[in-house]
Order: sequence, then structure tokens, then C-alpha cells
Amino acid sequence: MKRKEIVLIVVILLVFLVILGVVAFYFLQKPKVVFSEGPVSVEVNTEVQYEIPKVMYHGKDISNSVRVIKGIDTSKLGLYEVQYEFQYLFWKETYTQTYEVVDTTGPQIVLNGGDFIKQSYTVTYEEPGFTATDNYDGDLTSKVTVQKIPVNTMQDTYRYSCIDTSGNQTIVERTVQRIDDVPPVITLNSESDIIMLRQGEKFEDKGATATDEIDGDLSKQIQTRGEVDTSTPGDYVITYRVTDKSGNTAEKSLTVTVLSRQTSDTGNTNAGTSGTIYLTFDDGPSKDITPKLLDVLQQKNVKATFFILNYDTSKEYLVKRIVNEGHSIAIHGYSHDYQKIYASEEAYMENIESMRQKIYATTGINTYLTRFPGGSSNEVSSFNPGIMTRLTRLVVGKGYHYFDWNVSSGDAGDTTSKEGVFQNVTTALRKNRANVVLMHDKAGNTYTLDAIADIIDYGRQNGYSFEKITMSTPMVTHHVAN
Repeated sequence: MKRKEIVLIVVILLVFLVILGVVAFYFLQKPKVVFSEGPVSVEVNTEVQYEIPKVMYHGKDISNSVRVIKGIDTSKLGLYEVQYEFQYLFWKETYTQTYEVVDTTGPQIVLNGGDFIKQSYTVTYEEPGFTATDNYDGDLTSKVTVQKIPVNTMQDTYRYSCIDTSGNQTIVERTVQRIDDVPPVITLNSESDIIMLRQGEKFEDKGATATDEIDGDLSKQIQTRGEVDTSTPGDYVITYRVTDKSGNTAEKSLTVTVLSRQTSDTGNTNAGTSGTIYLTFDDGPSKDITPKLLDVLQQKNVKATFFILNYDTSKEYLVKRIVNEGHSIAIHGYSHDYQKIYASEEAYMENIESMRQKIYATTGINTYLTRFPGGSSNEVSSFNPGIMTRLTRLVVGKGYHYFDWNVSSGDAGDTTSKEGVFQNVTTALRKNRANVVLMHDKAGNTYTLDAIADIIDYGRQNGYSFEKITMSTPMVTHHVAN
């Protein structure tokens, strides 16, 4: 072999070795793996997003060749080693990285009813409740502490705090604002909210006072509306009105009834509008008579006045019907027991006041129309000398109007027929006065029920008009005998 050939072979061999060395150097160089420094933190009970190491091979990013072969359990706190496997060309490596499952989230507190509550200052605050849950510890409601922080007289702050087992604390607050929604209280300086005066008598307005639980004395802020003309008989209303700083308004009314000079509480059976008939019924309501009586009155389009006694719940519908059909509801008494009700002024006033309150509860009507059991001229009260003289003055002073009668049907026992009732009523009617007719709608009184339609027809045929008694009706009264 010639020298030149040997040299060529050597050169070729050297070039091959160099190329082989370069190739070996390239392929034998390990990929470069880059991890984040320190443990990777993962929140407990969350879905872990593994940090795939960045793998570079000769300047090329081949991280997509990495897969996780051992993960972690995020339901438990602690340190974990995550294993990754990398395989590229003929390279296959396993790497590990430290992960730490941590709990850095505080409990979640949910306030029932929200974080702002507005309520009347008259209502005692009752905790609406709350719940507390933690992403690691679960239900921590029982661990919540509540602290009341007074802000002012009308507002409090409630602070709710909860700490989980990892030391994470959550604090939320609820504002409870009290509002003034209660109107002031107006008190009349007069003894009653109904005053009766004689025609021409001087009226003195004693005014009223007003107090408010929040604003105190508001008497100077009262506005008064209404006037009284004592020269003209009738009902006059004085209204007292006041508004507190929160806008709550209260009103109280005083009714002043100016009575005609003809009216006398010591006996006047000729008072009132001439030619008027006032049909009045005592001692009801009854289940057998009152409904049928109301039917007749409705058919004849006549309004009457019912002086009722105490009733049970089974008769409430009758009391309501009397009012709903436009009749006057009036007080005969809670009791008809003469010995009890005429024992004293206090006993009698309790008797009619109890009845007035019961009627109001049933109908919403606050009636001050009344009739003494036995009439103001009764002698059954003689066991208590002078009681009727005192009572007639007392009830009027308390704002009541009492009515006796000047026409008696006799249906309380003297008459036992329809014809007798009709005769008693029609023969006693007078055109020169108001005619207050005494009848009864007590159980079993068919005489009056059967006669009432004929009485109405007779009255109309002879030029009488029918009215119900009101507070404006002049009182028809007897002479007091006791």
C-alpha cells in the first residue's frame, strides 16, 4: 500500500472518529431538569395541579415527555414526595419533588337572615342562627363564638368568630338596627273621650298630653283640630295629633255632644224630633227571634236599635249582623241581675263597661248608647237608696247616652198576643214628639216578631218616619224614682 493511501485512510478514520465523538457527545448529554425551589404548597381538599418539571434537551423543551407516576392525597395535611418519570429517546429518568398539603383557608360562616337586620325597638332580638363549615374540619358551627358590641341605644353589632384546627380564623359581623315604629301615646286631660254639654253651656278644652318612649314628652308638639259650637246641638269632634321624630303619628279624638235644651237626664219623655219612631229591642240577641226580626226590618228598609245583653260565641254572628245591616248596637248590660248591678256605682259601671268592650271586640264599634235594666225610673233598685239618681248622673258624666221609652209594647209579660203588641204600640204613638218604642227580641217572644211588620206599615201610613238612635239623638228619659 502506498504511503498516500495510508494517509488518506488515517484521515478518513480520524474524521469518522471526530464525527462519532460529536454524535456521542450530543446523544450522551443528559436532559436538564428544572424544579421549583422548596416544597410546592397545595390547599387541603382541593384538586391538585402538579407542577411538571421543565426538561430541556439541547435547548429544546421536551417537558411534554414527563408524567406523574406517584401523586399525593390532598385530604390529609403533610409532606409528600411526588414522582415524575421522563422518557425521551434512550433516556429514561425518575425524579421526585416535595409537595406539602396545607390548610390556609379559614372556616366559612354563613349568617341566617343576612348581615343586617332592622327591627322594632319593642321587639327583643332573637339570634336567627348561623353555620360554620371548614374545608378540612367540616362542621364547626358549635365552635363559633358570638360577641355583642353595643354601638348606641338603637344599634348593636354582633361579632361571630371561628378558628379551625390549623389556626385559621374567620370573623364576620352582623348589624342589628332598632327602629322607632311606635307612635306616641296621647292622653286626654278630660275624664272621658266623650263630653256632653247643654245647649249654650261653655266648653272648656282641657287639651291633652303626649309621651313617646324614645322622644319623651311631646305635649308641646300636639296640634289640635276642630271646634265646638255650644249654641247648636250636635256632635263635635276635637282631634289631637302629634308626630315623633321618627315620623310616627298618633291621633286622639274628643267627642263633644251638645244636647238640646229640651233634653233632660232627670226626666223628659217628649224630647226629640216630632213624628219619629225609634224601634228599640231589649234582652237579645236570641237565635230564634233576632234573625227573623232582622229579616223583617231588612224587607221593610227600617233601621232599629238593639240594647243587647251578654252573648256567647254562638250569637256573635247576630251581633255582627245587627251592625252590618246598619242598625244601632247599644248596651243593656253584661248582666240583668238587679241585685248585682245596682249594688253600687262601681258594680253598675263594670256591668256596662264590660259589655261595651265585648261589643267592640266583636264588631269594632265603641258604643256609648245604653239603657238601664228596668229603666231609669225602676224601683227594683230601692234596696240601694238613691242609686238611680247617682247612676243617671254618673253614666252621662262618663260620656254615655241613656234612653228610656215613652211607648211600651207590653211584650215583657203584660201582653201575650200579636194583636196586643200592635194595639199597645199604635195607640201610644204621638206626632208631637219622638216615639221610643220598648220591645224585646228575647227567646220565645213571637208576639213582637209577628206584629212588627204591621207596626211599621201603620207608622208609614200615618205619616211617621223611622230612625235608629245615635249619639246625636236627644235622650228620652223617665223621672228617676230612686
